[in-house]
Amino acid sequence: MAAVDYFISGDHDEARSVLAEAMRSLGFELATSPLGGWDVTRGSTSATLWLGAFAGREKQRLDYRMEFFQQEGQLVARLSRISGAGAMGGVVGVSRSAEVFTELDQAVGTALTTHGILANALHHP
Repeated sequence: MAAVDYFISGDHDEARSVLAEAMRSLGFELATSPLGGWDVTRGSTSATLWLGAFAGREKQRLDYRMEFFQQEGQLVARLSRISGAGAMGGVVGVSRSAEVFTELDQAVGTALTTHGILANALHHP
């Protein structure tokens, strides 16, 4: 499971708003998960089941997760690629899932940096 921890300074609600805007700008939908984080999704499950990677970049179902916790009063947002994400699209789907995860990481990092609230980012392979 690939993951990135973003250590965020400043107001936690503002940070969540910046994160949500960055993800939605790439076409992702956010749904609150049972533990208070977000399920971050894009694409169609049925199109991916029927067509696999041939569903295309925008229609292939991609699933990621954003979790939130605090460390010494600082908000930490962990973006992770759910194990097997894109697997319905075979090797091409898994590769695409990794590629889009990198794009999502860059969009989030850029948005947090632009707003001056990214203190640090730690990437986990």
